[in-house]
Amino acid sequence: MTETMIIVGAGMAGLSTGCYAQMNGFKSEIYESNRVPGGLCAAWTRKGYTFDISMHILVNSKSGPFKKMWDELGVTSNQEFFYHRKVVAVEGLEKRLEFCLDRDRLEKQLLAISPEDADLIKEFVKLFFGRGVMDLASLDPPELVGLAGRLKMILKVLPMVGLFKKFGKMTLQEFVARCRDPFLAVALRSVVDTPGWPMPDFPMVAMAGFARAGGEAGYPLGGSFRVAQKIADRYRSLGGQIHFNSRVVDILIENDRAVGIRLENGSEHRADTVVWAGDGHHLIYDILGGKYLDDTIRSMYEKWQPVKPMVHVCFGVNLDLSGEPKQMVYEVEKPITIAGQDFKWLSIINHAFDKSTAPPGRTALEVWYATDYRYWEELHRDRPRYEAEKKRIAEETAAALETRWPGFRSKIEVVDVPTPMTYVRYTGNWQGSVDGWYITPDNMREQKMKRSLPGLSQLYMVGQWTAPFTGTVGAALSGRQLVQILCKKARRPFLTEVPGGKQVN
Repeated sequence: MTETMIIVGAGMAGLSTGCYAQMNGFKSEIYESNRVPGGLCAAWTRKGYTFDISMHILVNSKSGPFKKMWDELGVTSNQEFFYHRKVVAVEGLEKRLEFCLDRDRLEKQLLAISPEDADLIKEFVKLFFGRGVMDLASLDPPELVGLAGRLKMILKVLPMVGLFKKFGKMTLQEFVARCRDPFLAVALRSVVDTPGWPMPDFPMVAMAGFARAGGEAGYPLGGSFRVAQKIADRYRSLGGQIHFNSRVVDILIENDRAVGIRLENGSEHRADTVVWAGDGHHLIYDILGGKYLDDTIRSMYEKWQPVKPMVHVCFGVNLDLSGEPKQMVYEVEKPITIAGQDFKWLSIINHAFDKSTAPPGRTALEVWYATDYRYWEELHRDRPRYEAEKKRIAEETAAALETRWPGFRSKIEVVDVPTPMTYVRYTGNWQGSVDGWYITPDNMREQKMKRSLPGLSQLYMVGQWTAPFTGTVGAALSGRQLVQILCKKARRPFLTEVPGGKQVN
């Protein structure tokens, strides 16, 4: 008898779960509250401009441990990738640096900026271009790794023991605090930690091998929507079915066993297994009332720090900025204040390299501001003030960009300002968080995802609330690993295939 599965949510985690479920003989259906797939892997179009606030790179699109997964999900098939050779450009304090992936060139640039920081720079470059934690990554869930797999992992870890001993408890912020030159400190942090996209307490060890990992990660032209649509098409080609505009409001439970779901319209749908690929806090505390908890899960939600929600100021401009960096950190003359925080440095995302995002000769770009959720939650209750604040932020941001690109304001054709409340409305994410929890030296050691709840059988969880800072790759991986675990539980082989039906296991 075919085992049935209901998946709640058609984001990356839900779509991935569905694809692997179909490959392994499950009869699955996905229920999605929105009208399109993707969840947080989202983009939208205004007057010919596409604003993509999710997809920047696809980890291992060229090579690496996760390349196989993207092949299986149909992402790499007939897909063109753009590989950036520069990570970010930093401009301020009367200095400028384009952070490139060429070791010799980068080291020379950094030394030219701050010769007095030579020892620190050499230490950073060695780490950045050396062996990295990505070398330890695996498609297989830790729960299923046997003795042979553990021995293999030990052999991989041994050459990196010194790395972990030296940097295991250090954060990037602690490392750059040793810089004598203030601009160098800003530049080194800006690889991953900017005012608009902060990564507080970012593990320094996670910077190891960053350059090679970056070289293996391309941007899929067409962005978030194209990737989400490709995986959704892959899922349907495997026999899966997606129900859009179908909001799940309850889990059907009998004798502490999940047996199905209830939709907003009152209809009920039953299955042997239910997989939750939506917001974890909403499931655990709102739908289930906190009944199925243990100390580990409670600690995750009470002690780990959620990734800050965002305000994005999106501009469609009649300017060709294809010659400009794809990501910039730019110091402004007058700070922009949002929710009580002053932003002296702007985090700019320039999409001009992807010609599908704007009409010819034009550019879609965004400025990101990490912000306080409670401020926006309260402000949203007063719509005139809420809209006025969005307008003020957009106008001040445009004025700041005018100093970088004279004439910028007169070339603006589209303005859009999504806030944390936009995320809440669209995805229901707890506190508007865009990526679960921040990764730190402490929670980085958590190897096992939290895939189930104590005392409740046949309900499983995938996605960004199962581990710290999962991102696109982690969300997709959580679905693959869950199905692999379910196959092991059912004592049957875990099978995968690429489009066209070629078996790859």
